[in-house]
Amino acid sequence: MKKTLRGLVCLMLCAMLLSSCASQSTAIPSATLPPASPGPQAPIGDAGLQREVIVPLYLPSLDGQSLLAFYEPLIFPQDQHPAGVILQALFTHPGNSRVQPLCPQTTLTLYGSNPIEISGGVCTVNLSANALQLSSQDLYTVALAITATLCDSAGVSYVNLLISGVPVAMDVGGNLPLGALNAPVSHELPILWEQFSARRTPAGEFPAHAPLTAAATLYFPLADGSGIVSEPRRISFPGQHPQQQVIALLTALSGGPDTLTGVCSMPDLNAMMLFAPEITDLESGGRRATLHFTADVEQRLLAAGCDPAATFAAVVTTLTTFVPSLQQVCILVGDGALTSLYSSSLGSMLFPGGLMNRSTFAHALKDQTTIYLPDSNGLRAHTLSLPYRSAVSPRALLLAMASPEHQILPAPLTDADILGLAVHNGTLLIHFSQRYGQVIESSDCNQRLMVYSMVNTLCDLLNVRRVRIYFGGEAVDSLGSPLLWSGEFLYNPNLIVH
Repeated sequence: MKKTLRGLVCLMLCAMLLSSCASQSTAIPSATLPPASPGPQAPIGDAGLQREVIVPLYLPSLDGQSLLAFYEPLIFPQDQHPAGVILQALFTHPGNSRVQPLCPQTTLTLYGSNPIEISGGVCTVNLSANALQLSSQDLYTVALAITATLCDSAGVSYVNLLISGVPVAMDVGGNLPLGALNAPVSHELPILWEQFSARRTPAGEFPAHAPLTAAATLYFPLADGSGIVSEPRRISFPGQHPQQQVIALLTALSGGPDTLTGVCSMPDLNAMMLFAPEITDLESGGRRATLHFTADVEQRLLAAGCDPAATFAAVVTTLTTFVPSLQQVCILVGDGALTSLYSSSLGSMLFPGGLMNRSTFAHALKDQTTIYLPDSNGLRAHTLSLPYRSAVSPRALLLAMASPEHQILPAPLTDADILGLAVHNGTLLIHFSQRYGQVIESSDCNQRLMVYSMVNTLCDLLNVRRVRIYFGGEAVDSLGSPLLWSGEFLYNPNLIVH
């Protein structure tokens, strides 16, 4: 009997304890995904944005007859374009039993403060002057090896090659452009050289009588005047004289892009010129192009919705990327040379003596990437133009998504609020400050759409499919909404509306 009473008392005590616990429990936020297992520590800094990738480097075979792929493991920083790392490995490869060094006669190096530019799937590679020691055929082999390597492993479709910031001439007369190269279908070097050299002006003929069809990179001004973006295009030139090349490039620019978005509708540039372009040979061996526009050209550009500074940046960059040996462009407006430009986005630019070169407008070059904006029905893809170095940076994208223009993420978000980024076992780790967690909690945004804007955008950028988010070193369950922030967010294409 005593044992029975003792048992009843224990049961009653357990029931009271359970009742007390139930009455004191708090609501647990509902999760959009099942809670993830305990993950890695929150990253500090961005050193974890690196990955090892095995890439093919295309090098000449020992007999020099073909390009062969040699696979090399490389460490890529995932917040930078991989082209720089790839080219360094290509230029310094010592060769082996199958392939020879790319340039046995000399060591290839990159030139200038912007030796590699990326825009619109086009990579422009700027080599130092020692590349001029190569014969045209050897230089063409170098160009093909660079193009085959970058197109195979760096996500680009075309490659431009400059030497000391100037486009290369591939014939004795200095009229045949190398143009924008895409991945060669064949890797048989003698055949490729024979096909290319057949474009040269035949002996005894004038370059103006030698038609040419070649790929060129056209640069278009963005509609908001913030810079220029590129698009490759095959263009038919009536002849190879530099003046004909300039006119044909301006005509192609006036026709507008085929696929780019967010650029202004260009007026007819040739129709705004008083005279045909003039080409002058310089004592240095380069060339200058003089474009003589009407006195009201800036007003006409503004009326067409084009920022003059961005438009002239597009013109000069297009010409000095393609026309062989073109070092300088002088733009005359009415009776005088254009010696300065100003725009709210590009700032003040001075052109001493009215001379512009390719580096004059290097800060205007942008690339485009995709971000996902919250929509009433989900997420909608949007093209974002950023300085070309930032277009592949997750940190730069996060800051852009919090800018007043987009405000996908609640403002203010500063660079100091992004404490670290890393990729761990295929999962992107984002570490925000504790303060920024408070900013999100106090905002009235739809946290689910906001977080998946960030998740889908960065998963696309870094080719990952999972994201973990930390605040002040911790995985936080709730920021004042039912969303479970401590979970592992998966890339969600079902939220994207078209």
